[in-house]
Amino acid sequence: MNKKNSIEEIFVEAFKNLEKNNLDAAEKLFDEVLKMDQNHFKANFFLASMLLQKRQFEKAKELFLKAISINPNYSEPYNNLGIAMKELGQKSESITYFQKAIQIEPNHKMAHNNLGIALKELGKYQEAINSYEKAIEVDPNNTNAFNNLGIIFTEFGDIKKSTSYFKKAIEIQTNNKLAHANLLFNLCWLNSSKEYLDLSKKYYNLIPDYSERYSFHTSREKFLKVGFVSGDFKNHPVAYFLIDTLKNLKEKNLKLFAYSNDLLEDDYTKLFKENFHSWKQISDKNDQDVINLIRKDNIDILFDLSGHSKGGRLTIFKNRCAPIQASWSGWLASTGVKEIDYIIGDPYVTPLSDQSKFVEKIYQLKNIWQSLSTSNLDPKIFTTENNTDDLITFGSFNNTIKLNETVIKTWAKIFNEIPKSKLFLKYSSFDVPEIKKKFFQKIISFGVDENQIIIEGRSSRKDYLKCYNRIDIALDSFPVTGGTTSFEASYMGVPTLTKVSENNAWFKSGVSINKNLNMDDWIAKTEEEYISKAIKFSENKKKLINLKKELRNLAFKSPLFDSVSFANNFYEMLLDISKKK
Repeated sequence: MNKKNSIEEIFVEAFKNLEKNNLDAAEKLFDEVLKMDQNHFKANFFLASMLLQKRQFEKAKELFLKAISINPNYSEPYNNLGIAMKELGQKSESITYFQKAIQIEPNHKMAHNNLGIALKELGKYQEAINSYEKAIEVDPNNTNAFNNLGIIFTEFGDIKKSTSYFKKAIEIQTNNKLAHANLLFNLCWLNSSKEYLDLSKKYYNLIPDYSERYSFHTSREKFLKVGFVSGDFKNHPVAYFLIDTLKNLKEKNLKLFAYSNDLLEDDYTKLFKENFHSWKQISDKNDQDVINLIRKDNIDILFDLSGHSKGGRLTIFKNRCAPIQASWSGWLASTGVKEIDYIIGDPYVTPLSDQSKFVEKIYQLKNIWQSLSTSNLDPKIFTTENNTDDLITFGSFNNTIKLNETVIKTWAKIFNEIPKSKLFLKYSSFDVPEIKKKFFQKIISFGVDENQIIIEGRSSRKDYLKCYNRIDIALDSFPVTGGTTSFEASYMGVPTLTKVSENNAWFKSGVSINKNLNMDDWIAKTEEEYISKAIKFSENKKKLINLKKELRNLAFKSPLFDSVSFANNFYEMLLDISKKK
């Protein structure tokens, strides 16, 4: 047998293993081919594609470049190299490769869609829309492009339009879990808990059963093993609440396990690693491997911290990785996964009268469902010295998705009644010119003077918190209220005017925060009461300045920032539910 025949036989065997999803065997055989012939185009390409799937982006990049050097006239290596470059953070370069793939193959539907993703991540939303629409023109059944259009219009605050795109993706592919999850995300912002719960149950039915029922062994350890699954062990709101709680829980009779579903690591990640007894990266593992990994760790209680948001792994929870499973902090609505036994709330954020909104059993912590970490914040950033004019500045730093037309229309009525006032909006999405323009135009369309509007985008967390010094009253959104932003406003002494929404699927965050601050008067039951309270509270600027000082002192003594007491309550909850397994 000559060398060429030997190489081709090994390649054929490698490809057969790839088709059967025997990836480890295929990888070894492709490697063997390349040792014999480093210029074997197909071996370079297929091995690179496998490494891309395994999220080994740097190695995949080198092999795709090699494949292109061998055959520069084939579109697929360019498209896949674009994906690798995007994941490596080299978005401008990724665009170049997607465009090259399209140049070679103008009707490459995946390249058009991938180009749209890269353009969106660079903040070029209109160009991204054009790419997605081109992908659909090439392939009218391109569910990925419909789904991605939905994501963009969600960020524009056009829930109706984005919902239509998600529904179209589901119509084409009824088992599309990603489109279902994004549609669930949309339905959270609407006043329809029943529609949300019905869809969450449909999503649940799409999750495969990977294994037969598993018999968990009763642990003989003298401590509880508690696991946390999240894609947000980084600079993210979930991290802002978890850091100090973990520091205090680590001192308890517990072993804390982290299962991180994101390769990105930053300074927050380093803090997390210091406070977990075990840290395992799961973003490169399939569901079955993750399920087996967690079961092998013999976890007593497993928490989901992401829900249906990016980085979530709800699919593993349906297959029960631990005898007790719970949802907490990262997704403030039902997951729809009945194998998740509890959703962790408090008497105000999840009153027992709301049990019908959840498939999980409500567990009420004492006082409040989470506590904002303050150990990494600078207490000296608070000041009222620069807020001395007569103007009343209302503000909202909430996610733009929450700023629906009803909210903006309600706010407009307030500003039309108080000419000497300003509205200060701040959120990362406003760095995108199209989003900033759309919101600006929407606000002035309801009669608000453009000189009353201040809109800013992303800043460092320290500078972001300083911006609260420029606000007199925080206006909450509805039906979905602020969570992290309302905690942060309280930390900076800014009172938040919130509104109760009874029919929404989301937690009553604003109510719980104000109840824990003894700020019941700042909770409105109707839009009319919301408007009248805003006008009433704005009548005395001096009183508001004094209130900021008082509220900050009160907040520091409240459950909102008492991580020691919160960790004690959380530990009692762990002991309580562990007895029920």
